[in-house]
Amino acid sequence: MSSSAEAKKPASYYDLLKVKPFESDIGLIRKHFKKIVEQIRAKVAAEPASPRWPAMMTEMTKAMLVLSDARRKNDYDASIGGKQGRDVRLVEVEQLVKSRKLLDDAAYEKAKKFADTVNLEFHEAIINQKLATPDLVMPLYAESLGLPFVDLSDLTFDDSLIGVVPAVLARQNSLTPVLVDEDQVVVASPKPLKPEIEDQLRLRFGKQIRQVICTKAAIDEAIGKYYSRETAAAQMNTVPQAAQASSSSGAAGGAPAPRINKAELKKKKLKIGGVAGMMTAMFIIFGLSLFTDLALTNGMMVRLGGVAAGAVVFAITYLVINE
Repeated sequence: MSSSAEAKKPASYYDLLKVKPFESDIGLIRKHFKKIVEQIRAKVAAEPASPRWPAMMTEMTKAMLVLSDARRKNDYDASIGGKQGRDVRLVEVEQLVKSRKLLDDAAYEKAKKFADTVNLEFHEAIINQKLATPDLVMPLYAESLGLPFVDLSDLTFDDSLIGVVPAVLARQNSLTPVLVDEDQVVVASPKPLKPEIEDQLRLRFGKQIRQVICTKAAIDEAIGKYYSRETAAAQMNTVPQAAQASSSSGAAGGAPAPRINKAELKKKKLKIGGVAGMMTAMFIIFGLSLFTDLALTNGMMVRLGGVAAGAVVFAITYLVINE
């Protein structure tokens, strides 16, 4: 009976990635994942109509994302009989660079000094000074944040997620959604997402957001592919007439809120300003021509009154235009 139960036991993530149970070397886990991805892509090329390989790719990706995420790996290990109650302690990237001997002492000090001088983060200084490649630096940076590092070229993007995120939002914040894992949307970026951006994404998708770290070159390539400059420019030329209500489902097919063209809005504002300006000018000219023969004192008061009235009209116009 036990042998039958063993046979039916589902493969663990460690089995899927062909590493020993509870393997702690994240680099080795990524290496195995990359090798399997190459094998699956060869199968896809040979059998493009088969649904088996895309499904397998998704399962392998989910396994890699769990086992390369310190906290999620800890919980997963406990769920399959591993040690429980282990604290996941984050380590500063500077310490990781030293302990993993990514840089020698001279290069380390050079990066540290450059980071302090130009106000860069330490990992950015290393990349900026070309002391190590992004593929070596960014995994350590991700580890210091307690987030998985991914090579976007190894992942298969879920195209249905792309249109949910506006090109402007993706380009301005260097991010892209990748896939759905149960009740979470995995979003890639080379830097931690700001809380307000994460909130926007959560409302759009109607799901929790889980971030992974990638290199800047990888995100730039993905954004260039999925979020063109032209699309972002078109979105920036329109503004919502009313705030869009975000549905909990985050469906992309919902009816969009009405929009006002910025160019038309600018024309209207200019018309208001032009009319107000002409009225002010006429008021002052009329006042000067009417009282030009009065005594100096009265004439000066009229002029001052005209200028004051003009200032009031301009102030009202400014408020109207910027309502």
